[in-house]
Amino acid sequence: MGVQFADRPLKGHEMQTASTRIASLRIAALAAATVLAPSLAGCTAAPNPPVQQSPTTSAYVSVLERYSERVRADGAPAVVIQMKSRGEEWSTAAGVRSRESQEPVQLTDQIHIGDVTMSMVAVSVMKLVEEGKLRLDDPITRYLPELEKVIRLPEPVSVRSLLNHQSGMPGYWEALLAASPMPEVLAKRMTHKDRLAVAATVPWEHQSSRTVFSYSNSNYAALALLIERLRGREIGEVLHADIAEPLGLQDTLMTGAEPAPQKLIHGYALLGNKPVDVALPAIHVGSADSGMISTVPELNTFFAALAQEKLLKVKTVVDMYTPDQATKEEEYGLGLQQREDTCTGDFYFGHVGDVPGYGTVALTSSDGFRQVAMAVALPPGSPREDFNPRVQEMLDVALEALNKAC
Repeated sequence: MGVQFADRPLKGHEMQTASTRIASLRIAALAAATVLAPSLAGCTAAPNPPVQQSPTTSAYVSVLERYSERVRADGAPAVVIQMKSRGEEWSTAAGVRSRESQEPVQLTDQIHIGDVTMSMVAVSVMKLVEEGKLRLDDPITRYLPELEKVIRLPEPVSVRSLLNHQSGMPGYWEALLAASPMPEVLAKRMTHKDRLAVAATVPWEHQSSRTVFSYSNSNYAALALLIERLRGREIGEVLHADIAEPLGLQDTLMTGAEPAPQKLIHGYALLGNKPVDVALPAIHVGSADSGMISTVPELNTFFAALAQEKLLKVKTVVDMYTPDQATKEEEYGLGLQQREDTCTGDFYFGHVGDVPGYGTVALTSSDGFRQVAMAVALPPGSPREDFNPRVQEMLDVALEALNKAC
């Protein structure tokens, strides 16, 4: 069992899901809507019969419910999951928004999505490509010559190699942690140039050819500078215009310096020997690799929109989630991760987020008909420099659920 969320036993109501529902979205189901919800005509209606789940639905619901119960028992403050499969929807929200307020968490509460931010930034880059304002295989210095003044590039670095983490650019996060303790790192507010200046203090991973995958958040700091140069606006404003506005996403936004949104789920990390609230660390403000806040339903909307050609052309999205030879083993394309879909023999695409206090997974089938998004305020533990095994577990659970929804 992991570290307990609070310095007291969890109360019974905290161990229960705050909301669990399954609803058919098929038009044919509208005639039977009273099976799914109490009658609106009055308060004296007879008790509704239980919703009948298909064997397929029961299979993926069981996977997700077991995970939610297990991670909550390990001390996770909150778990929010939404699964969609061919017209059906199931969701759960368990736990509390914060240990201070003890307010029950809701499905539409916001959470730090961490590295999933990269997928949104990648969409903005690819929109520039579709508009003819940018070419993926051009060196970034063609559009941003002053980058060399911030970080020395040992050889030309293409826009593509930044998107798929083949540039070899050192990670600023690792450099920060090597120089300062975690509490100081989380308290730093940094510009994109600040992040790259920190990365510049570390030798490059490789300098001969761009055929090696090396995951680095610095790549997306450089891409943010590129987007801001070509759009003339800050990255948060661009992501709002490119994604949130056209999709009607009301709760998807870039972390700012203002107080945390009221609906934000609070995550905790062990700093020293006690859990510390990491809901709004300065390090995430304006960050193109970890700065976005969203909700589980809006993450599903975002990735479904990619599958359904609502943001980019289908060919562009296929290019984004298709790894090249160098990134095939890592299953990483241009800002999207790819995983095998055992139902169809095709692929899921999406991204995983891992920042102190939070884990996020969002995946969709390539046709957009099966999706899962999971957001967890993780059981408080010491923040890690490498990939958190608890987030790997989330990814494994998400894939298992999707593959049971055939």
